[in-house]
Amino acid sequence: MATTLQDLNISGLKFYEPSTTTTAKTVNGQSTQELQQNFLKMLTVQLRNQDPMNPLESAEMTSQLAQLNMVDGINSMNKNLQSLVSQMQMSDFMTQASTVGRSAMVSSNKINFDGANGVVVGANFESPVAETTIKITDSTGSQVLNRKLGSSPAGLSNFYWDGLDSFGQPLQAGNYFLQISGANADKSVVGQTMVASIVTAVARDGSDMKLSLADGRTVKPADVKQWVLQ
Repeated sequence: MATTLQDLNISGLKFYEPSTTTTAKTVNGQSTQELQQNFLKMLTVQLRNQDPMNPLESAEMTSQLAQLNMVDGINSMNKNLQSLVSQMQMSDFMTQASTVGRSAMVSSNKINFDGANGVVVGANFESPVAETTIKITDSTGSQVLNRKLGSSPAGLSNFYWDGLDSFGQPLQAGNYFLQISGANADKSVVGQTMVASIVTAVARDGSDMKLSLADGRTVKPADVKQWVLQ
């Protein structure tokens, strides 16, 4: 004789099994969607239990809804901005990658001469000068070149050093140092020196970009004053 419901064995009859029940999803109440759900639940309870003689002001409820929508809008805008910034950084990276193989003119006084190929150098003067003088010394400080090149305008001017000394003799590979000066009557002006080198690689470190040059320098794209054909 059956004494429990299970013993009846009725077809289609289901019983509660604690081991097979699903656990309610735990929420932390931090996401915008969860905040909206919690707010609506609290608002519903508040409306149900409000004092009929002193009901909830519609203006107050509208203000609360507006604040919640504003928070949701700000979160969505932040996500869109982050996506836009990421796309711009990727586009900038691809643009900088196209500079590999080109010569970047960057502020420097050091020339890494390979003993075969000439180097494009530059001078940056704040105002025009009547006479421009280029001096190059080797790693020991000995002067190997002293050449006058005539007048130079204000701004950046390019010059080509063929790797020869003042007597037209080829110099050996090594590190050399550049000095460029200008003169107006009896007044001497020191110009900012520039040295060009080929870009060999482009790297990205977070939002920062770095260009590796053939002479061993690592510079930022903003450091490049001019792109030259070399």
